[in-house]
Amino acid sequence: MKRKILNINIGVNIAINAALALPPVALMFKQWRLRQGQDPEKDQIGYPLGVFRKHAGLLGAQRAHGLRGADVLEIGPGGTIGTALLMLLAGANSATCIDALPWAAGAQVDRFSIDLIAAAAQDPANHFVAPEWQGSALADPTAVANLLVKRIIYRAPESINTTTLPDASYDCIFSHACFEHFADPATAIAQIARLLRPGGVTSHQIDLRDHRDFSHPLEHLRYSDTIWWLANVRLPNGVRNRWRASEYYAAFEQQGLHLVQKIESATQIVTAQQRQHFDRHFRTMTLEDLGITGILVVGVKQEE
Repeated sequence: MKRKILNINIGVNIAINAALALPPVALMFKQWRLRQGQDPEKDQIGYPLGVFRKHAGLLGAQRAHGLRGADVLEIGPGGTIGTALLMLLAGANSATCIDALPWAAGAQVDRFSIDLIAAAAQDPANHFVAPEWQGSALADPTAVANLLVKRIIYRAPESINTTTLPDASYDCIFSHACFEHFADPATAIAQIARLLRPGGVTSHQIDLRDHRDFSHPLEHLRYSDTIWWLANVRLPNGVRNRWRASEYYAAFEQQGLHLVQKIESATQIVTAQQRQHFDRHFRTMTLEDLGITGILVVGVKQEE
């Protein structure tokens, strides 16, 4: 029954995707999506703290002095600049956020950002709080928020694929659950390579599941490229590409981003019989590759 519903949904998605070719419809849909907001879980303090700890640990481990002095770019921050704020609290020099949709109100001090700094200051070692900020963040998080927010640049709507940010501008670039929403991940990776300085580091958590129904995480592999394109190419919040882990790994390496970590964050068993029901593109892949439903990659741009 679930599979039948998913197949019906693909037809509905095709109709919606076709309608979005009309500018007035696209504008109305965009406004509706922004009114819906994001997952309420992401509006909790714990979400940016968790995202920050994961990426700050990975990025900082590849740099001699951690995040200190780094110019950082976050792709797709969603409804909060909190993770970028924590990067600055950890000693980064600057933070830029770009997003395809303007989910956040921009770089401004609010109760959420103040509470976030206060929470990080309660456990400075676990949140990599730079020594120079530890005392003031604990004593007066509002004052620290006012100082740090001035060093955040928020640009939206702006896609990583078309951004005109200057070459070799960043020491660290990261994203969290964004790449699966890019229609053209190859161009996004090429842009990241362009924007990184030699020796710069990049980390990305990528969810490879079919987001229509997480209980059927590989159902989207059954459709042809044409059907999937017709159903998703204009949906800003849909899973717009179906790249598998091996394709991501190869694309990063091809752009001179040496992968120092390739973590399979989620996997499932795929049988040869299941593979026969996938589109022909996926039938040539190994069962192990197809069964990877989440990855975390860390790449370092090769020195010139």
